[in-house]
Amino acid sequence: MKIGVIGVGSMGQNHARVLADMDCLHAVCDSDPEKAEEVGNRFDVPYFIDHRDLIQEDLDGVTIATPASSHPKICKQVIEKGLNLLVEKPIALTYEEGKKIVDSAEKKGVVFAVGMIERHNPVISTCKKLLNSGNVGDVITLSSTRVSSFPTRVSNMGVILDLGIHDIDVMKYLLDEEVLSVYALGGKTDPDDEYEDHANITLRFANNITGVVEVNWLTPHKIRNLSITCSNDFIELDYIDQTLVVSSSELLEYDASNLFEIPLEHNIRKFSIKREEPLKREMKDFIESIQGKKEPLVDGYSGLESMRVVEAAIESLEKGKEIEL
Repeated sequence: MKIGVIGVGSMGQNHARVLADMDCLHAVCDSDPEKAEEVGNRFDVPYFIDHRDLIQEDLDGVTIATPASSHPKICKQVIEKGLNLLVEKPIALTYEEGKKIVDSAEKKGVVFAVGMIERHNPVISTCKKLLNSGNVGDVITLSSTRVSSFPTRVSNMGVILDLGIHDIDVMKYLLDEEVLSVYALGGKTDPDDEYEDHANITLRFANNITGVVEVNWLTPHKIRNLSITCSNDFIELDYIDQTLVVSSSELLEYDASNLFEIPLEHNIRKFSIKREEPLKREMKDFIESIQGKKEPLVDGYSGLESMRVVEAAIESLEKGKEIEL
């Protein structure tokens, strides 16, 4: 397979590294000449400054890791060329812009994958199998925390679109349900900032299932975790460590006059998960989709639906009310 990478900044360099390891990297491109040359030379592949030159190469597909504001223009030209593409999230800065891209890709008949990297985390695929098994019972609530200090590479979007979209996508995927309504609280610590830097988002799914997403750029530690309360068990997973723990408890006989010591018998199961780089799994999924072996795990319309929820969350934050979807 011959894959080109458009945009070799923070994320794009990782695209290039992984594809080179898979012996699939054919060329790279970046509007910064020095960056394009440095990455091209590092992986010994042709490099370009203009993506229109890169897509003239003999390619099976491209990955796009440029700022989201540039996605509509670049994607349009890539799709017109008939190339398969993987676009880093978000697809665009607005749902409407994103929909035009996805619709045009479908019309052209090219593979369109969205770079929602957490969907490819092995801890999520393990959790999905566990929930589908029915052994843990029915899902009641989900709660995620995705916080860290401010990323200097983000400049044209708020924390909901940058971080919150991951957990919205994962919750939808694990439940196989769409979001019915969303309510968000949060804001910006600096009133001069254009975008929000912290938010707590409540998602309402069918069957009275509730999801709560906490995101911010204010916490000094990087935390990426998800907990799921089920009718039989409690699931805790860590995206970074790729660990998953399932807990249950049983109340034993106790002395009603001594509530300080309540005897609970805990059953804790730690799942053994083979650590894998989610980005490598994502690129493998994209290549297999091009080869016709499967549909991409995150296709365009799935990515669009998460964007629609994100926009509703931002609207809720601005209007201070629940938004129905």
